[in-house]
Amino acid sequence: MANKIEHLDVLAREIEKYAGGFDNVATLTHCMTRIRLVLKDNSKFDAEALKQIEGVKGVIFNGEQQQVIVGMGTAAKVFSLMNKRMQGSTSTATESVAQAEKKAFSIRRTLNTLAAIFVPTIPALIGCGLIMGLINIVRLVAPGVVDQFPELFKLLKLIGSAVFVYLSIMIGVNTAKELGASTSIGAVMAGLLSMPGLADITLFGSKLVPGSGGIFAVLMVVVFSSKFEVWFRSIIKESLDLIVTPFVTILVSAMVAIVVFQPAGHYLNQILAQGVSVALLNSGGAAVATGGILGGSFLFLLLTGLHQGLIPIHAEILQTFGLNYLFPILAMGGMGQVGSCFWVYLKTKNQRLKKTLVGALPVGIFGVGEPLLFGVSLPLGKPFIAGCIGGAAGGASSMSGSSFLLVLLGYH
Repeated sequence: MANKIEHLDVLAREIEKYAGGFDNVATLTHCMTRIRLVLKDNSKFDAEALKQIEGVKGVIFNGEQQQVIVGMGTAAKVFSLMNKRMQGSTSTATESVAQAEKKAFSIRRTLNTLAAIFVPTIPALIGCGLIMGLINIVRLVAPGVVDQFPELFKLLKLIGSAVFVYLSIMIGVNTAKELGASTSIGAVMAGLLSMPGLADITLFGSKLVPGSGGIFAVLMVVVFSSKFEVWFRSIIKESLDLIVTPFVTILVSAMVAIVVFQPAGHYLNQILAQGVSVALLNSGGAAVATGGILGGSFLFLLLTGLHQGLIPIHAEILQTFGLNYLFPILAMGGMGQVGSCFWVYLKTKNQRLKKTLVGALPVGIFGVGEPLLFGVSLPLGKPFIAGCIGGAAGGASSMSGSSFLLVLLGYH
């Protein structure tokens, strides 16, 4: 245990060192597998030296972020150690918010923001999703057990569905935090859209529908309320800020949310539902072609970071249909890479490459493809191409009649 802790501490110190020290770090975040750094001066970042550190599986520059790939589970622990060491400086957070406000809009920055909002919800989605998946498997394999213990399975279903009840609030909190606003106001604005009492209100001749805007509406509303709060706080007198800013922010944002963003979110949900129904939920050639394109392109999305843009779509499909039809198709891209890299493992004589594969293949099977992507398939080239071909074949075949497998994998 001590060796493991010491290794994590060394890893944290080395990343700090080759990033140019914490004085050079504007923002420090992490996802499932990567330490993400926005630096004040990228010329001080030594990527080649970091790649030589044991435990670093890859280093990439993604738009404005330096991303150090350290693996699933390790990223959170290394981030915690680095964050504690960084807490002494209060100027970093202030400077990063100021810099964020000055920077112009970019797709890359938007994707990084989406990742920061949704990644913290992944453990809850995985935990609750596995409980729901377990219930479905027991119902399928041994329905008599469910009939024998009905109250137990009601409780398990309640536990498994808890994340979907509060997902919008978690997203509201994360969005407000990422935009430098009050997390409590973010939670209020997100919760407002799903309050049951909305069903008793008629506005402009139409009854309001709780939760009709889905995740899209939550994102739009909390982005608006956060931007409004930050702006309003900058113009109000400090003596009035504590009372007036939350009052005005909530009142204005709530009205805009109900009148503008919830209907807009509902419209986007309808478009998404129709798109999913046409592209994925039919037995024609269009569904097979769509599956092939999605499965074959996933490694490119992962390589460029564009897969982050799919996160709110995953969440919305999950809330709309109760299961995620898109995820198992994209997973074919990851499994295509696993297959090509397993072939490399069987054929290679390079012991260092074999050691990398022994560590990267198991996590690749469980859906974390970066270690294989940056450590094996991309440097070698041919396994990457083979993985894309395998992903396309898997995505197409999953849409050609294997509906049972698709539905089973779709339950998160």
